[in-house]
Amino acid sequence: MSAVVVAGPGAVLRRCDPTVLLVVVVGVPLVLLRVYEPAPLLALWACAVVGVVLAARVPVRRLLLAQLPFVSFALSLVMVNAVTRSGGDAVVVAAWGPVEVTDLGLRTGFALGVRTLLVGVCAVGFLATAEPSRLLTSLHQVGRLPVRVTSALLAAHRLLDDLPAEWVAVRRAHAVREPVARQDGRRRLSTSPRVLGRVAFVLLATSIRRAERVAISLESRGLGALRRGERTVWRPAGVGAPDVVLVAVVGGTLAAVLVLL
Repeated sequence: MSAVVVAGPGAVLRRCDPTVLLVVVVGVPLVLLRVYEPAPLLALWACAVVGVVLAARVPVRRLLLAQLPFVSFALSLVMVNAVTRSGGDAVVVAAWGPVEVTDLGLRTGFALGVRTLLVGVCAVGFLATAEPSRLLTSLHQVGRLPVRVTSALLAAHRLLDDLPAEWVAVRRAHAVREPVARQDGRRRLSTSPRVLGRVAFVLLATSIRRAERVAISLESRGLGALRRGERTVWRPAGVGAPDVVLVAVVGGTLAAVLVLL
């Protein structure tokens, strides 16, 4: 998702510290954990969409496409809650044999679904604006995460980022040795389980070797030793005025919507 949805030039959220952004993205769902009314959640979702489009400069079309995985999960929440929540003041609105759909289940499922979409919008905004290197530097300096953890996470991210290209390269290498011809005479990559299993094994072996070389490189730079003193970084991270404004705007919007609706 982060490779598809990228913040546009001049995005305001790029000025914020990635750790603060992460805290906001995680904190919003926690605040709404006990909210089961659709109206305030819908209002917050609309505010989040407007905020991501304006502050992260994410095109509306890309934002909507990034919401599709969350939409499928939200629909499943609506369906499950619609047929499983009954009793109390619940009113049956439809029935198919032993399966009954209640208004309480529909309302609760719709609220949970909208909350899922809200989390999705916040996640898209975070992934579009938070660069991995800045995030890990910020987690070390602002979040006080140990340097060995942040360096290992950054190395792991770079290894995972290269996996798709390596997968394609290994598959093409196997296709050269064992080409499979189509009816029109053109060659294609084989999708048989045997070939895919061999490619996965090669990719696993090369990844283990690369991880070992990266670990040795990190150790040689003293990241495994417990050193005293401050470490220097290329781009220091810190909380500033944009972060205070972000927390104030998000917190004020949450409070206003929950109080008014």
